[in-house]
Order: sequence, then C-alpha cells, then structure tokens
Amino acid sequence: MRFHIRGAGGWGPTILIALAIGVGPLWLWLAPMRAYFLKFDDFVYLARSRTPDRLWQNLFRPHQGHVVPLFRIETFALAQIAGTLEGTPPVLGAASYATLLLAMILIGLVVARETGRAAMGLVAMSGLGLSSVPGPTLLWYASGQAMAAGAMVLAMLAALQAWRIGGSRRALAMALVAQTTAPLLWSGGFAAGPVGAAYLWADGRPRSRALALILLGASAAIVAMAWLAGAGTSGVGLSAIGAALAHGSQALSEAIVLNNLGLDARTTPTQAIALVGGFAALWGWSRRGSPIRPLEAAGATMALGTLAMIFAARGVDEDFRELRPFGWYHAMADLGAILFACAWSARPTPSPASTIATPTRRDWLAVSGFAMAMLTIQMPRADRVVFEYAEMAAPMARPVAGSVARSGASDLDDQTRAQRAALAELDRLETRARRGSYDREAVRRAASAVAAMPNHLPGFDPAELPVIPDDRRSPHDPGADRR
Repeated sequence: MRFHIRGAGGWGPTILIALAIGVGPLWLWLAPMRAYFLKFDDFVYLARSRTPDRLWQNLFRPHQGHVVPLFRIETFALAQIAGTLEGTPPVLGAASYATLLLAMILIGLVVARETGRAAMGLVAMSGLGLSSVPGPTLLWYASGQAMAAGAMVLAMLAALQAWRIGGSRRALAMALVAQTTAPLLWSGGFAAGPVGAAYLWADGRPRSRALALILLGASAAIVAMAWLAGAGTSGVGLSAIGAALAHGSQALSEAIVLNNLGLDARTTPTQAIALVGGFAALWGWSRRGSPIRPLEAAGATMALGTLAMIFAARGVDEDFRELRPFGWYHAMADLGAILFACAWSARPTPSPASTIATPTRRDWLAVSGFAMAMLTIQMPRADRVVFEYAEMAAPMARPVAGSVARSGASDLDDQTRAQRAALAELDRLETRARRGSYDREAVRRAASAVAAMPNHLPGFDPAELPVIPDDRRSPHDPGADRR
C-alpha cells in the first residue's frame, strides 16, 4: 500500500521536525539517561537471561505475576551485545530509549493515517515523547515492558489501518502477530485484542466486525494459555470491579490528565469518579448522537481497559496510595489517551487516509508551539520524577527515616560510578572462575555490594548474577511479591 503526499513542502521538513521531536526525550531526561544504572527487577531479569541455559529455564516462568518470554529474549540479546556486566547499563538504557522512540513513531503514523494530517501525527509524537508520564518506562529498563507492549498494540492498529484501506492479507497477518506479541512483553498487552476489536467494530462494516470477533477470540485464547502458564490471578468479584473503578479513575485523573499538564495532585476516589464521569458526559455531548470514530473507540478502550485490568488485579488488597508511585502502570493508558484526544479533536474521516497532507506554515507553528509548551511544563515535573519520587529515583528503594532526597545530577553520577565499579568486580570474579578459581562466598559478597541490588526480593540470590562455569543451580521463583 502506498501513501500519497498533499502539500508543497514534501516530506523533508516533516521528517526533520519528527527527528527533532524524537530527540526531545533525551533533553527531558538527560541526567538519568547519561547516568543510567540497573534497578530492582533489572537484576532479576538479567541474572536469569544471561546465558541460553538460564533463558530456557526461565522463559515461561512467571516473575511478579508476568509471563514475558519475549522480554526475556530481548534481555538475553542485550546482555550478549553488552558482553560484560559493567557494560550492561548503557545498553539497557539505549534499548529503553529505542522502545520509547518506536512507540513515538508508531503513534505518529497511526494518528497521521487516521486524520489524514501529518501535523496531527507530530502532535501525537510530542504528546508522548515530551511528557513526563512515560518517564518510569524509560528510566527503569524492566518497567519498559509496559511501553514495549504498548508499541505492539500501536503496531497492531497500524496494520489494521492498512487492512481497512486495502484489504491486504499481509497486513492482517501482521496485526495478528502484533496482537500476540503484546502480552508476551507485559501482561497489560492482553488489552490488545479488545483494543483492536473496538477499532474494527466502530468501523461498522460487516467484514470489520467479523474480524473484531476473531481478534477477541484470539485474545481469549492467549489469556487462557497465560493462565495455564501460571500468570492467572484470582477470580474477578465485586471488590475487583470496585478497585478497578476507583483506582482507575484516580489514575486517569492524576496521571493521564494532571501529570500531562505538569501537575501533581492527589484525588479521592469520589473526586476522581466525578471528574471522569463529568469528562465522559462532556465527550458524549460533543458527539451529539454521531457515531464514535474507530480511533476514539480504540484509544478509550486502551486507556480504560489497561487501567481496569491492572487495578482489578492489584487494587483489591492495596490502597491507591501504595500503587500511586508505580508510574509504569500508566504507560499504555497514556498511549490510549493520546489516540483518543487526537481522534476527538480531528475532523472525522470515513476510513484511514491513503493521502496524508504535509504541514502548512500554520501547522509548523502550531506543532512547534505545542512541543515547546510540553517541554516547558514537563521539565520541572521530570526533575521531580527523577530526584524526589522514592519509587522511581536512585537508589530505587523506599527512603529511610531521616534520609534526604537526592537533589542533583551529581548524585546520579555517584550512584552510577558505584554500581559500575561493583559490576566490574563481578566481571573479574567471572574471569577468575573460568580459570578455575571460584569462591562462591566472594561472589556473594561482591554481588551484595552492587548499588541498588534487590537483596530483599524473596527467592532471589544476588550471587545468581555472575555466570559461573559448571554452576548447576536452578534459579528460584521470586515469590509472591508481584509488581
């Protein structure tokens, strides 16, 4: 399928401004990306994916309630690229940025196709990449599972768009592959089937609705297989529905709306439900009986569905105050909100556009102004996410009573240097072990000295991190401490 260009400017300026927007996250998160270091679950995934044997033993083993074989394979590949433990943090940091960049490209493509305007695609890219909301998925490699799964949902939507335009079987196959891939990267990816089904059902044509039912069936089959693999949760009861409604409304109000405005505020469940209900009423009034657009349906399903799924599983036994710092839970919902907002604000189109208009001068000014405004309002909150939020900042541990929060880039540099030195010591111990000099207790002491090593995770021994020849130990399951 080919896309035609409308507008005198061609794609050159559009590509240049897209590249500038793509560099934006590096500007927003410069200090932590320069001083990238491993955090909690990074060690667990790395330890259990460093060799082919370890990868195979743990490929379908649940960790924190997630069965993520593709993420484990990605971790194995990155560990091979890094070569050493000391060289691993910058490689994982680059991979996290690449995942965000992929999501930015895909959301820009999906929005530009659906609206027929490249400028709207650039706005969507800016709304994702220049926001502090996806920050945790960029700063913490293991949390990047959420953004990776979201990128696959976007890839599915892009393929479904191609199918709607040309009926390509290849595009349909790509959509099914992306739908299957998403939950193998993170459990939130189970929303892929419902998101695709909502997109196709809103199309209204019989063949689209038939395919929507196929996607839902495939999603149900994937959920069943994950359940059998051990990732299932307890049954959904009234308490789970209540938690999904209350916690989901709070996450939408605080993270998706206020945090995207650069603000931090706490709501009560009643306030949040009222705010979300009021917004839903405003949206319904704006539609005034006109049919919902496919991308609106997909975006709303992605935003509401992922949060409902997460908090139905995690919110029954935990108060939202305990879950509020887990910013990676909001990543896929943020993607859905951007899709919904762009589709709601754009002129309706009967189907994805095969002709995409390049931006006019007025569009350039609007896109540039939006990007600059996002950076201006998000930079103060990005600093707070990095240096003040206990669950997201170095050293990724709950603050000790009387401790002082980290307050500058030099603190991150110190943290990074300490961790790299400890990882280098583990590399040296690995080298000695290959020569026949292996002291397990020395390995354990060196591993325990690594900054931010998750010594408290049930079932995880820091001495698992090095690769010791002829070490036949089978890594244990991390236990019930679900993330």
